[in-house]
Amino acid sequence: MGTHVRFEARTRQVSGLADGRVHPAADDRATGCVPAARLAAADGFEVLGQAAPQLPAAAVWAALPLPARERAMAWWDAQAEQW
Repeated sequence: MGTHVRFEARTRQVSGLADGRVHPAADDRATGCVPAARLAAADGFEVLGQAAPQLPAAAVWAALPLPARERAMAWWDAQAEQW
Protein backbone atom coordinates (compact mmCIF):
# COMPACT_ATOMS: atom_id res chain seq x y z
CA MET A 1 0.00 0.00 0.00
CA GLY A 2 1.08 3.55 -0.55
CA THR A 3 2.18 2.88 -4.11
CA HIS A 4 1.20 5.54 -6.63
CA VAL A 5 -0.33 4.38 -9.91
CA ARG A 6 -1.64 6.07 -13.03
CA PHE A 7 -5.07 4.81 -14.03
CA GLU A 8 -7.69 6.43 -16.28
CA ALA A 9 -5.36 9.43 -16.81
CA ARG A 10 -5.19 10.19 -13.07
CA THR A 11 -2.55 9.57 -10.45
CA ARG A 12 -3.85 7.69 -7.44
CA GLN A 13 -2.40 6.18 -4.29
CA VAL A 14 -3.21 2.59 -3.41
CA SER A 15 -4.91 2.79 -0.02
CA GLY A 16 -5.93 -0.84 0.31
CA LEU A 17 -5.79 -4.33 -1.17
CA ALA A 18 -8.38 -6.99 -0.38
CA ASP A 19 -9.81 -10.05 -2.12
CA GLY A 20 -8.23 -9.27 -5.49
CA ARG A 21 -9.41 -5.66 -5.40
CA VAL A 22 -7.39 -2.47 -5.29
CA HIS A 23 -8.66 0.60 -3.44
CA PRO A 24 -7.16 3.70 -5.11
CA ALA A 25 -7.47 7.21 -3.69
CA ALA A 26 -7.00 10.36 -5.78
CA ASP A 27 -5.57 13.68 -4.56
CA ASP A 28 -9.09 15.15 -4.53
CA ARG A 29 -10.06 12.40 -2.03
CA ALA A 30 -12.09 10.48 -4.59
CA THR A 31 -11.89 6.77 -3.82
CA GLY A 32 -12.90 3.60 -5.56
CA CYS A 33 -12.55 -0.14 -5.75
CA VAL A 34 -11.15 -1.82 -8.87
CA PRO A 35 -10.47 -5.50 -9.57
CA ALA A 36 -6.68 -5.86 -9.70
CA ALA A 37 -6.84 -7.65 -13.06
CA ARG A 38 -8.83 -4.77 -14.60
CA LEU A 39 -6.42 -2.22 -13.18
CA ALA A 40 -3.32 -4.00 -14.47
CA ALA A 41 -4.86 -4.54 -17.92
CA ALA A 42 -6.09 -0.96 -18.37
CA ASP A 43 -4.61 1.16 -21.16
CA GLY A 44 -2.13 3.61 -19.70
CA PHE A 45 -1.81 1.79 -16.36
CA GLU A 46 1.53 2.53 -14.78
CA VAL A 47 3.13 1.99 -11.38
CA LEU A 48 4.75 5.29 -10.43
CA GLY A 49 6.43 4.37 -7.16
CA GLN A 50 6.25 2.26 -4.08
CA ALA A 51 6.02 3.17 -0.44
CA ALA A 52 9.03 2.19 1.61
CA PRO A 53 8.24 -1.03 3.48
CA GLN A 54 8.19 -0.61 7.24
CA LEU A 55 8.89 -3.20 9.89
CA PRO A 56 7.10 -3.08 13.23
CA ALA A 57 8.69 -1.31 16.18
CA ALA A 58 11.44 -3.39 17.80
CA ALA A 59 9.63 -3.72 21.14
CA VAL A 60 6.42 -4.98 19.52
CA TRP A 61 8.38 -7.36 17.31
CA ALA A 62 10.40 -8.74 20.25
CA ALA A 63 7.21 -9.39 22.22
CA LEU A 64 5.84 -11.78 19.59
CA PRO A 65 6.37 -15.53 20.07
CA LEU A 66 9.21 -16.92 17.97
CA PRO A 67 6.92 -19.04 15.71
CA ALA A 68 4.86 -15.94 14.88
CA ARG A 69 8.00 -13.96 14.01
CA GLU A 70 9.25 -16.81 11.80
CA ARG A 71 5.93 -16.95 9.91
CA ALA A 72 5.93 -13.17 9.52
CA MET A 73 9.48 -13.13 8.17
CA ALA A 74 8.68 -15.94 5.71
CA TRP A 75 5.69 -13.92 4.48
CA TRP A 76 7.81 -10.74 4.29
CA ASP A 77 10.51 -12.52 2.27
CA ALA A 78 7.90 -13.85 -0.18
CA GLN A 79 6.53 -10.32 -0.67
CA ALA A 80 10.00 -8.85 -1.16
CA GLU A 81 10.70 -11.35 -3.96
CA GLN A 82 7.76 -9.89 -5.90
CA TRP A 83 9.23 -6.36 -5.87
